[in-house]
Amino acid sequence: MKLSKDALLSISGLKLSDMLNELNDAVLSRYCDMLADFVEDFPEFEAALKKALFIGDSGTLSGALSQLAEMLANIHADDLVQKCARVRDSLGGASPEKLEADLTALLSSAATLSVDIQMVQHKAAAAPKARKYPVIYAGDGQRSILAVDDIPVTLNMLKAALSEAGHKVSCVTSGAAALNFIGKFTPDLFILDIEMPKMNGFELADRLRDAGQLAPIVFLTGNTTKEYLMKAVKIGAADFIVKPIDAESVAAKIKRVFGAAP
Repeated sequence: MKLSKDALLSISGLKLSDMLNELNDAVLSRYCDMLADFVEDFPEFEAALKKALFIGDSGTLSGALSQLAEMLANIHADDLVQKCARVRDSLGGASPEKLEADLTALLSSAATLSVDIQMVQHKAAAAPKARKYPVIYAGDGQRSILAVDDIPVTLNMLKAALSEAGHKVSCVTSGAAALNFIGKFTPDLFILDIEMPKMNGFELADRLRDAGQLAPIVFLTGNTTKEYLMKAVKIGAADFIVKPIDAESVAAKIKRVFGAAP
């Protein structure tokens, strides 16, 4: 799928501002194909790296990191290329705990890039079956956010990141609690974990819309496969936050969602 230059520039993990001015249509089309290849291939690299880490296979780790770095370099994800190099260079001396933390952070950033690319692709395709909802806000001033996740640690990280960015954040740990909350308050934005017991994020999103809640929904997930994300988009996702939580990335995403609203 060929994307416009403006659409490509909206993907924050790519360093394209200088390069795009020099691309003709044919080269731009090939570049978009490489983005699509990254989205398709990343889950396989992610699984291979996690398996190699689990069994302590440094040789496989090094090779997979080199391949991932090459793929990221092709799409000009320069910051992630550097992260790959740092993790690979630390294989001989880092403690298992440090290596796991660094690799987890790298994979989370790469997964976030994959999600951002897929969101831009989806918007360009303008799928007719995607459900569209108008965006309204309860009032001026400080924006209010309701975060829903059954894991309190995740909620604490979200609240810290978004409160620091100037938002008013309320947190609940279940879909039932969220529905009770909207009986009293109308948030400007929802952050919903998809993988929750009893009522998952998809089901909760439908219940919120049925209750007349029109604010944007940002889904929280550790699953970044294309099929999974497209299911969320069809339900009405404005964006995604990838676990584990990265405070800077979360704040930037929510800023973009609010900025895109009328």
